[in-house]
Amino acid sequence: MPRTLTLFIDGLPFDQLEDMPFARSFESRARLVPILGYSVNCQTMLFTGKSPDEIGFWCEWEYDPASSPFRRMRGLLRLLSLAELWYPAKRVVHKLLDRLRWVNCTKNIPLRYLADFNQTGLSVFDRGFDKPSLLDHPEMTSFLHWHYPISPDRDEVMFEDVKKKIESEEDPGHILLMLAELDHCSHVDGVGTESYSRVLADNDRYIRELSEAFLTRYPDGNVLVVSDHGMSNIENFIELELEKQFGRPSASSYAYFTEGTILRIWCHSPELGEAIDAYLREIQGVARLTDDERLQQGITQGSFGDLIYYSEDGYQFVPSFWGPKPSVGMHGHHPANRSQHGVVLSTRQENFPEQIGARDFYKVLESCLTAI
Repeated sequence: MPRTLTLFIDGLPFDQLEDMPFARSFESRARLVPILGYSVNCQTMLFTGKSPDEIGFWCEWEYDPASSPFRRMRGLLRLLSLAELWYPAKRVVHKLLDRLRWVNCTKNIPLRYLADFNQTGLSVFDRGFDKPSLLDHPEMTSFLHWHYPISPDRDEVMFEDVKKKIESEEDPGHILLMLAELDHCSHVDGVGTESYSRVLADNDRYIRELSEAFLTRYPDGNVLVVSDHGMSNIENFIELELEKQFGRPSASSYAYFTEGTILRIWCHSPELGEAIDAYLREIQGVARLTDDERLQQGITQGSFGDLIYYSEDGYQFVPSFWGPKPSVGMHGHHPANRSQHGVVLSTRQENFPEQIGARDFYKVLESCLTAI
């Protein structure tokens, strides 16, 4: 069976290949056009072939008061929300709640609303992901971040372990390596900065050394490089005033969940929904995902939000349930923006068109894993 080496790079934009001499020399190259959303769905779709409608979640959190793990703490959380008047105290409360292990992380979700939401989405790379994926292949060895202690050089350590496996084992089987430092650097320092260029160069070196080692052992093997989405720098901020305009959310009015570039609203009355939509349409940098787009991208379930908005490229909602401060770089803007496109590379001529989607990559890797 021909072997595969798949290098997943979180947040590598297609246009950055120009600064990656080895990566841009691959036989096949294509723009990876993601769906609207974050890594939790973009990564999962690459390795399950399932859209949000099919996999059952979109984004990490969902409005679900009946199933929220914090529902029995509603009264206490309202009392603790007084801590939000001082941000350090708020972080202490969130960290204590995170230690309960009911969810991965409560992020910056206001304490008074925490009992209305449930974490329903996990990336295919998360240790708690329990749905079928290509990572389940019996001969696949996955090198994932949660296998390693958190450290600034975690990508480097993982790279060394993969290289050792390729060079030392008689038959290492199929290999998947997840690299995430580029995404982290993009959020913190921004695309095109000096630190970003260093991480980009490191990734190009990882691709080169692992490809050479792998193809030396398996000349008929296939090296695939894929990223889940692109990235762009933030230049403008959107400060929403939903509660000032429409009052605090309640069981009889509406609920909202705002992240860096995505805003979801659940309405308990059509009239209120129309009023909220009219308000948001007047805010520069905010756009609504149409019903046709939701159908096209497989984000139609009502549980994902009655109204879904996204910030235009270069804009970010601040503050948000993502965090109180802006990121330097972000993703999750509309996939029509070229800045949001990831990459797909192959050392074989796969006859990729100029652009492909996550499901197309899934089919390519699946066919490699099932080839005899």
